[in-house]
Amino acid sequence: MASDIEISELFGLEEIVTIYSLFRQVHTLDEASFRARLSAMCAQGNYRCIAAYVEGRMVGVAGFWIGTQLWCGKYIEADHVVVDADVRGMGIGARLMAWIEAEGEREACALFRIAAVLSNLDARRFYARNGFFDDGILMAKALSRGAAAFPEYVARRDGD
Repeated sequence: MASDIEISELFGLEEIVTIYSLFRQVHTLDEASFRARLSAMCAQGNYRCIAAYVEGRMVGVAGFWIGTQLWCGKYIEADHVVVDADVRGMGIGARLMAWIEAEGEREACALFRIAAVLSNLDARRFYARNGFFDDGILMAKALSRGAAAFPEYVARRDGD
């Protein structure tokens, strides 16, 4: 199966929005909000997206960013890596990550990073199998506009 996987970069908002059905397998964001956020991400100019295909069917997606921060210099960061539930465990996610890693090397990035929710053990195991390790913690605080979307952050803030 791994040799039958084709990875292609998606270009432009109309091509990238085609990932929505796969994205919905692991996220609850409605389509209008998805499109609005994706539009804003594309407008920033450093967001890109790839898709994995098997026999012409999209079976995996991953977005990524290239940026620069003082602490690490130039980096590449994967975002919303999703593999179709019917074909997980067949090397598709690893191929997506390898593609992004190669792009990071080509773009002279010093670091490849990913943020994963602590409670998502499957994702954390997947990233560990692909060479990532915990080297920090991403801390989050819901602001007034995010309170409804991230009630767990509000509860923690108010409860601590």
